[in-house]
Parts: sequence; structure tokens; C-alpha cells
Amino acid sequence: MEPVERGTYSVYQGVNKTIGQVEYIGITKRVPEIRFGEHLNSIGTGKELLDYDVIKGMENLSKINARIFEQTLINQLPKENLLNIRNSIAPKFWSQYGIK
Repeated sequence: MEPVERGTYSVYQGVNKTIGQVEYIGITKRVPEIRFGEHLNSIGTGKELLDYDVIKGMENLSKINARIFEQTLINQLPKENLLNIRNSIAPKFWSQYGIK
């Protein structure tokens, strides 16, 4: 039996420090703190104003599972509150992955 390959992706969120509202959902394959630092250095995007953390239970995922969770979470939040500029998975493929 071959060993099961573990995923290396994490799903994270950025929360507005002032009002406690989620304003960004993302995935990363790298050490999350490195990615968080990139957001904090992106002055003028609004991403530099957020507190970032990996969502509990959403680490060590395969890339497709991370993308599915990311898109599902994005869809659950009001679009006008999010800084995300694109969908992780195109809407035409949502039903294929059980995304609503």
C-alpha cells in the first residue's frame, strides 16, 4: 500500500481589526505567516489593515480542497465586504464541486 500524500495548503482569513469583520479569504501553500506578511506590506490595498489567521481545521489540505473551501467561504460572505478580486473557482464549475 502506498502512503497517502498529505496536502500542503491552508485556508486563511483576514479580519478587519476595527469592526471584527472578515474581509479576505485566501489559500497558501507556503508558511502562512510569510503570506500574511505579504498582505501586510501591500500598502494601499486595504489588505494591510487586516489581522490574518489560518482557519481552524483548514490546514494540510490538497490544492483542490483548499480552493473549494475558499470559494465556499467567499460565497457565504457579503461580496461588498470582501477585498478578494476573483473567484478561486469559476462559477460554471461550482456545481461540480458542490459549491453554492
